[in-house]
Amino acid sequence: MNLNHVVKKINHSVLISDPSMIHYLCGTRFHVGERFLGLLIQDQQATLFLNQLFPYENEALKIVRTKDEEDPIVKVAQLLSSITLKIDHNLPSGFLLRLMDLKPGCTFELDTQLDQLRSIKNEDEILLMREASRLNDMVMAQVPSLLKIGVLESEVKSKIIELFKEVSDGCSFDPIVAFGDHASDPHAFAQDRPLKENEAIVIDMGCVYKGYCSDMTRTFFLRNNPMKDIYDLVLNANLAAISRVKPGLLLSEIDEAARSVITDGGYGSYFIHRTGHGIGTSVHEPYPVSSDSQVICQEGMIFSIEPGIYIEGQGGIRIEDLVLVTSTGVEVLNHSPKDQEIIFA
Repeated sequence: MNLNHVVKKINHSVLISDPSMIHYLCGTRFHVGERFLGLLIQDQQATLFLNQLFPYENEALKIVRTKDEEDPIVKVAQLLSSITLKIDHNLPSGFLLRLMDLKPGCTFELDTQLDQLRSIKNEDEILLMREASRLNDMVMAQVPSLLKIGVLESEVKSKIIELFKEVSDGCSFDPIVAFGDHASDPHAFAQDRPLKENEAIVIDMGCVYKGYCSDMTRTFFLRNNPMKDIYDLVLNANLAAISRVKPGLLLSEIDEAARSVITDGGYGSYFIHRTGHGIGTSVHEPYPVSSDSQVICQEGMIFSIEPGIYIEGQGGIRIEDLVLVTSTGVEVLNHSPKDQEIIFA
């Protein structure tokens, strides 16, 4: 649990409503639906506002129980003592507007410090991330044996989910399995589409291990790779970005390292997303590795490097690894081969 560490670092009042951030801090994932969930940190103390329908005990914080027939924001307003309150990116506007009505003299600002603290993983978190990635590698090693002519995207997806259930706490997100021209959609949803010879096969998957997520993409071809030049371009972009990772570098410079390789190769307009994203207790965390990011790499950050090229009607290529920023450079958390894309089945 990261709560005690974070409370000592926070010198302002902040209201957190993002369930994934509360999970990061308290070690428990709450699913409260439309009901209010909030963690108020002020005066180096933490208070959790939680509907009485959800049993939970934690000696590290005060818990204020709320009922369906009462307004939980009234309880937040009564406890809030600061004239300035910072909020996270996820507080629903209905709750925020109600709090602004109840505290007209309070100034509301967007918090950024929590994202920064969360982005730096401690040694325990790094060990869990390494293990989650090791399990991802282990399952990915079994994927080529599933890829036969005529197998359906949906069948491969189901088998990946089954394999993760055997070795981990399940998938960190819904696996992406896309064949042929369907692989030109970066977020393709697996269909009952049969695999044909020489098609691109994009597999994007990850698992959860003790609350921490992995994420990796590999692209395969059955017997022959008709997109070899494009594949090599994406691989070189992946390697170029990884080679740039070190403390002190802007995340936008890492994005540029990958993007320039693809642009110089003539496919810049087909690289249609950012190069990566932070990851930890959620599969997408601060900060994006994007062209407009002014965030500086720091030791302990973990994020993805996943350049891709997507050509409608033909297919797509994406190669993704997770990287850890070390004191001297980078550690790649994935070890699945990237230069053995052809499956001789």
